[in-house]
Amino acid sequence: MKEIIKWLREIEHLANNVYSQAALFHANDENFKSFLERTAEEEAWHYHVMGSAAEYLSAEPDVIPVISVDDKTNQKITKYFLEISSGSTEGTLSKAELIEKIVEVELSEWNDIFLYVVNFLKDRTCEFKYPAARIQTHIKEIEHYLETVQGRTQALQKIKELPPVWTENILIVDDEKMITGLIKSLLNRSGNVDIAHDGQEALNMMEKKFYKLIVSDIDMPKMDGLRFYHEAVEKYPSSSNRFLFMTGYLSSERQSFFDKRNIQYLAKPMDISALREEAAKIILFK
Repeated sequence: MKEIIKWLREIEHLANNVYSQAALFHANDENFKSFLERTAEEEAWHYHVMGSAAEYLSAEPDVIPVISVDDKTNQKITKYFLEISSGSTEGTLSKAELIEKIVEVELSEWNDIFLYVVNFLKDRTCEFKYPAARIQTHIKEIEHYLETVQGRTQALQKIKELPPVWTENILIVDDEKMITGLIKSLLNRSGNVDIAHDGQEALNMMEKKFYKLIVSDIDMPKMDGLRFYHEAVEKYPSSSNRFLFMTGYLSSERQSFFDKRNIQYLAKPMDISALREEAAKIILFK
């Protein structure tokens, strides 16, 4: 397993360099450049995840993996990146051809192996549950970009047919059952939805499960939304940008609280489309 992780780090490092380089050569296409930069950042993050994996396993007896990376597979995946690199720098690949190459490599054995390692680790330690969730987001972001590009129907279909690595968990926190029931029905297609009726109950649920999106009211008994936020972030710092607050009373103090922390919020009554859009932004990009 340690050899596989070492190989993955090398490929992730290569991917980051190649996508960053491609972004420079497509600086005139802001949308495509932004997509390439975000993809490069994700590969850099994957590199660090594998670094954490190497560190975690360094003190453990090595595990015999189900597969090994043979020379043929290594050469195939490396060739993808060399073609993307040379095609970008020499201008021999059109944007459409470059997109096809990116989709091909993202659907190659490279990511199958990466997902195998992450799934292996997330079943052993909760430290790797967040990376598993974020990898699913990475795939969804590629899908989201392909939906904006004309003529990429075949590539988009391939991405859509990928089995999910992780189904997102969503937590709705409100003391009114009618409200939680409605919001759950509106967000059901975005993931598994759980409900808590006050901040303390929500904190207890966060100890047992990773939530990619937390939709919370402010005025609740036992523990209100703002105190819940403070305690959640103290325990789980990465949760700070996964909150979406809803409030029927937007005072200057609350507005200041949201603005200082860059917290997303919606004022009641909320537009259905706004709720879904803000929820999707957090699920996809946070």
